[in-house]
Amino acid sequence: MTTAHALIPVKALGLAKSRLAHVLDPGDRAALVLAMLADTLHAALAVEGLAVTVITTDADVAALALGAGAHTLADPPVADTAGASVGPGPSDPPSLDPASLDPLNAALSAAAHRVRSREPGVDLIALHADLPALRPAELSAALSAAREAGRAVVVDHTGTGTSALLHCTPEPLDPLFGPDSAHRHVRAGAHPLTGDWPGLRLDVDTVADLEAATAQGVGSATASVLARIGWPMPVRHPDFG
Repeated sequence: MTTAHALIPVKALGLAKSRLAHVLDPGDRAALVLAMLADTLHAALAVEGLAVTVITTDADVAALALGAGAHTLADPPVADTAGASVGPGPSDPPSLDPASLDPLNAALSAAAHRVRSREPGVDLIALHADLPALRPAELSAALSAAREAGRAVVVDHTGTGTSALLHCTPEPLDPLFGPDSAHRHVRAGAHPLTGDWPGLRLDVDTVADLEAATAQGVGSATASVLARIGWPMPVRHPDFG
């Protein structure tokens, strides 16, 4: 039985991980993005009662997600400044506040509305796609803690970003991703969770992030890509038990 639903937005592969462009060519960056998504999905789908939807316009990303057992949703249209979505339909959210006009937040808000229109009352998680060291137990523990708090945030390893926004209340999801998102989520009422979840907190954007993830231990898909491209650090596999 599905009791929670994770929403994972993923950019088109050609646009992803630009901060790794000085060390990886476009083909290797695309392969790494797909591998990190595969490992994130592997961990998330191992959490009991958790379904996953990947939000993307990229056909390769969608194919990987479907193959892993996740649902997919094409990136929804962004709402206009009056709050009515472009090309409105019965499954579109009735309105989006100004903060949600950011494309990422708009996509998450629309996806959350669509999921809850099919699964009323389901708990929601807005989750990064680049968590190659994520363990299922970390996400499961964060979800349990969020159910006590109602609305919660997992602050990332930088101390300013959000690696997961957990929404266990009947109100609409109100994502505020972007610069300093952790503080904005907290100011909006999300409780910062304090669990020791290094894999859940480590989203990979930079070389330093990737080095930290490999030191923790990454999933098999990411390890395979890093081995193929000759990543200089030894790659350790995590214990996914």
